[in-house]
Amino acid sequence: MKEYFRIVALAAFCAAPAAAQLTTSEPVAAVDNIPPAPVTNLQAAASDDPSVSLSWTLSADDARSFTTFGGQVVPTGDVHGYRVYRTDYFPPVDDSGEIVLGWFTREGNRVDFDDFFLLADRFGTSDADADFELFFDIVPNGQVDVDDFLRFADDFGKAVTQEQGSERLIATLGPGTSEFVDNDIVSGDSYVYDVRAFDGDNETGVVAPFASNEDVARMALAIGVNQ
Repeated sequence: MKEYFRIVALAAFCAAPAAAQLTTSEPVAAVDNIPPAPVTNLQAAASDDPSVSLSWTLSADDARSFTTFGGQVVPTGDVHGYRVYRTDYFPPVDDSGEIVLGWFTREGNRVDFDDFFLLADRFGTSDADADFELFFDIVPNGQVDVDDFLRFADDFGKAVTQEQGSERLIATLGPGTSEFVDNDIVSGDSYVYDVRAFDGDNETGVVAPFASNEDVARMALAIGVNQ
């Protein structure tokens, strides 16, 4: 009988340290690796206030729906809001400080045949065409024609430099917002805007290939001219 009690006591003694070593961990927060869809149709329109009015089409993920939480109806959605960024833009210039309009590639430091081929690919297009790109209408008349080639010839071979201001955040807006007015600008300066949809972990900027219509539309010259 004494042998039996010794075995039970030993089992109870060994169980206590095992119980003391049990640990619990907090739930691991999920990480959202999927960024929201970008905004589209970003437009920058300058006025002589001076100010720049921005408008865009909401992210496709900015779907406003509602759920019940804590006994209250609250909005839900994958987009938490929009951040508006602005970059001071300085056009490319040559050694004498003259603006160079034919540096289409923005690569290297000289207007060369790569720029020529880009212009040649768009020769004959006009603003009546869906693929018309305003950036290549360097002598503005609504079409890419001989006048643009002659003006490009003046720039061919020029060495170019371009200063670009640093990008800065100028506004954070809530979901469902598709407009913003930038009043903190200087008349005569040029700006490039980006509107980025964001969720809890990511943000997505405008998808605008360089020199495309979408890229040009988000630029504004703050003297009452909408570029």
